[in-house]
Amino acid sequence: MTVIPRTSDSPASHAVGVDFDLTVVAHRDGWQDGRIYGDPIPGALEAVRRLMACRSVFCVTARHRRYHPAVAAWFVRHGIPAVVDEDPDRAYWHGDKLLVTNKKLGAALYIDDRALAFTGDWAAALPEAMRRIGERPSQAPQSAASLPALTIRQPWLAAILAGDKTVENRSWPTRHRGPVVLHAARALARDGQADPLVRAVLARPGAPALTTGALVATANVTDCHRDTGCCRPWGLPGLWHWQLDDVQALPDPIPATGRLGLWRLDPGQHTLLHRHQGAASPAR
Repeated sequence: MTVIPRTSDSPASHAVGVDFDLTVVAHRDGWQDGRIYGDPIPGALEAVRRLMACRSVFCVTARHRRYHPAVAAWFVRHGIPAVVDEDPDRAYWHGDKLLVTNKKLGAALYIDDRALAFTGDWAAALPEAMRRIGERPSQAPQSAASLPALTIRQPWLAAILAGDKTVENRSWPTRHRGPVVLHAARALARDGQADPLVRAVLARPGAPALTTGALVATANVTDCHRDTGCCRPWGLPGLWHWQLDDVQALPDPIPATGRLGLWRLDPGQHTLLHRHQGAASPAR
């Protein structure tokens, strides 16, 4: 996470940008060509006021400029002073009223319902972008060489392949978002063997095999957050929760030696993974 404190030499650090539609205002009656102004999304007005207490806030809307006064009036009607951006050359906003604009001005932070957080890694960002627009990640021009691998001990990995466990618990966070290769460690996890949730998964007919020492699947890392009592029953207390989805089991394991952290495959493993990915199947 990048923190941008307010500084006198950075005009952008003085502002926060907030999307209007589906971030501040709900669309329960549909879009209707941008002429509707529904109810506030719960908590939105309180959040905007809190942000305005410490930063200049501008609200970005894709609605035509002729509707901007109505957007500003919507805020005023809900107790938030607002003005319309009339400066075509404006690059920043330093004001005590909320500014309604159709420009993405310089800011320390943008809050948007459709935003994809970019962490500096296009190898992770592009597949996630493809997934969000309804395209298969494999259609993105990303080679297997760019995919990181994560080693997980069995039988925890079997619970992921079964589709039950969607959270991987780690003592450290990751900024990676997007595809990752799942590798089964050679050593088994004793705590996993004794876990009642895992035992229930393994007792089911057709449960995944406890393959070890091999690449066994691909998945997408969609989020990583510190435990807050969430993600139960698989998310463990005091750890970082890596959210996984789109788990695809490889048709045949690819022998490999794991490592700590996120690691890269060797050229031979890249080639084998590329061949196997076309025949990968979704986790149960």
